[in-house]
Amino acid sequence: MFGYVRPNKSELLVKEYEQYKAVYCQLCRVLGRDYGWIARFFLSYDCTFYALLALAVTGEKVALCRERCACNPLKRCRYLEGEGEAYDKAAALTVLLTYHKIEDDIADDGFLKTLGKRLLRPYARRKAKWARVRYPYLAKCAETAMAAQRAAEEEGAGIDPCAEPTAQLLADVFEDIAGENKKQAAPLRQFGYFLGRWIYMMDAADDLMDDLKSGAFNPFINRLDLWGKVQLSDDERKRADEFCNAALNRSAARMALPLNLLEMENFGPIIENVVYKGLPELQREILFLHIKEKPRRELKDL
Repeated sequence: MFGYVRPNKSELLVKEYEQYKAVYCQLCRVLGRDYGWIARFFLSYDCTFYALLALAVTGEKVALCRERCACNPLKRCRYLEGEGEAYDKAAALTVLLTYHKIEDDIADDGFLKTLGKRLLRPYARRKAKWARVRYPYLAKCAETAMAAQRAAEEEGAGIDPCAEPTAQLLADVFEDIAGENKKQAAPLRQFGYFLGRWIYMMDAADDLMDDLKSGAFNPFINRLDLWGKVQLSDDERKRADEFCNAALNRSAARMALPLNLLEMENFGPIIENVVYKGLPELQREILFLHIKEKPRRELKDL
């Protein structure tokens, strides 16, 4: 996953934002406990959302505590501890996906550009092996998805085939959250499927201009017939942004029904904020405000 699944902070209640941060910090703590201090840097919004969803759906009991931050001992953080496996699975998934992302980046980019990742790879590989031992099903899902992703991109496949591996990955790991609760399994799977599609397409849309310059594969480049162009005119850029936005909206719209069918005992408003407000806001920032391309001085004015 790529760090796109996050809340719209301005639309959360103060209490809800504190709960979200407490889940985020607890996942960081579990990563350090189970996989070592360096693994804390693998922490992502996406796997925090996985932990939040697992806590919400399973009704796992949580307890709020306040301790010193593992990364900054001068700071005291709130942690929302859980009694089940939500954090453990989220941490394993974080390590597994980070390792596969490192391998994918090394395969796609040049030596100097990936030097830091090459140095990190042995550590990530060791930790991924431990995560595989603890949660073989999650490891199998990640390995299958990454292999299918690389095959689709090497074939120069279209948008739907390229988005399918990520969609299936999230469908599988979200369905796993349900455990023995078959009633929750179907909506979790469908919700994960369309969220996975959205994540892949959001990443492709976000990387569109960089991929044009580097010549890297991007399914939107194929679909919009932009091969060979390093720069786009204003009209071409607008057309590309609007096409990507429409494709993303179609997947986002399909998340609503399964999400409404989920029975969430905790954190429902936070999860709804992420899906209904966080994702659209990020989509707007990337496609129409072009946040990534703006200098810091311009970002202050947005």
